[in-house]
Amino acid sequence: MLGYLFSLLGTISIHATTNNLQDNVKLSRIAAQSSVFEYYRADCAIDGIQYAPGAASFCTHSQREKNPWWRLDLLDIYYITIVTITNRADCCPERINGAEIRIENYLENNGNNNPICAVVTSIPAGASYSYSCPHMEGRYVNIVIPGDNRFLMLCEVEVNRGFPVRTFVKMKFASTSDLAGPDSDKLLYQLEASLGVRGITNVKLSWTKPPQQVVEQDVEVEEGPCQRIQ
Repeated sequence: MLGYLFSLLGTISIHATTNNLQDNVKLSRIAAQSSVFEYYRADCAIDGIQYAPGAASFCTHSQREKNPWWRLDLLDIYYITIVTITNRADCCPERINGAEIRIENYLENNGNNNPICAVVTSIPAGASYSYSCPHMEGRYVNIVIPGDNRFLMLCEVEVNRGFPVRTFVKMKFASTSDLAGPDSDKLLYQLEASLGVRGITNVKLSWTKPPQQVVEQDVEVEEGPCQRIQ
């Protein structure tokens, strides 16, 4: 019997927002900074330790330089809701004054040209202040202090976000319908409903690349008794 299998190849863009997926980004993230003073690395600001007694051993610390910065790479594009900064407790709380929180998707000037969410006026020693970033989205969260001969020290940075703004998924479908035509939209509706059952609502799916139909011809098989292949 001779048959055909229609395979659909395409890329889907998922745009979604949910009210129950906001949390502090803890996994799949990378921190970097403009320079490192001694062993006070960039990842010390995302180690979950806001304050420990003694010197700021669990904080970041840049060299004295022009426009020191710290950056968090979320590895995807998110709606950012709140950024919380914990200041150093043992000394020098005024060094955080004037820090800019910037959020977007670009690395021009190490991400320090991205739009500003907020400017830190001051944070008391050892305190944590939260800054609201309504309607902002991005992959990179930067904290930069403009000016000459400045230090940047951060004991903890927490980023609360929603569902990823865009996720690109490559799929291969097998169907007897002509999905390169209007039926391709019906498939997206079915996928949206399936995601809704799993609690991912307010989802809009769209083809970022038109589906391509590939016809694969099945091998013709003669009907007859089953035989063992030696």
